[in-house]
Amino acid sequence: MTMLNRISPSQVTMEVKDPVDTTALAQAKDIISQIRSSITSGPVDADKLLAIGHKFGDIPTSNSSYIISSQQCKDAFDSLPPEEMKALIAIHHRIQTFAQAQRRSVVDMEMDIPGGKAGHTVSPCRGIYTFSSCP
Repeated sequence: MTMLNRISPSQVTMEVKDPVDTTALAQAKDIISQIRSSITSGPVDADKLLAIGHKFGDIPTSNSSYIISSQQCKDAFDSLPPEEMKALIAIHHRIQTFAQAQRRSVVDMEMDIPGGKAGHTVSPCRGIYTFSSCP
């Protein structure tokens, strides 16, 4: 049986690695700079995004648009076999149930601390929830 080697605390070294590969990060930043006017924010240029999808082979060049109307989505859903419709409805229900429970778990809070109070509020901002700290 193999035993672990005992070492003293002084023999332990700290190794901190960046969790993101530097090459992958540089490539991702390059792609973002190609589709946005600013790497940190701003709208995505749909035509440039489509061009990137074509470039990497993720989107066939035969398709000129990937914008689908609500009616097209409904028509596609209505044309599914019953077992696939049932599966999609069940998936939607599971995701919705989890999202609602998750949202209920993130609530405004405030507590007494030496010298005052601390806490946060949760509020919707462009479809996502943001946290704001209370001084």
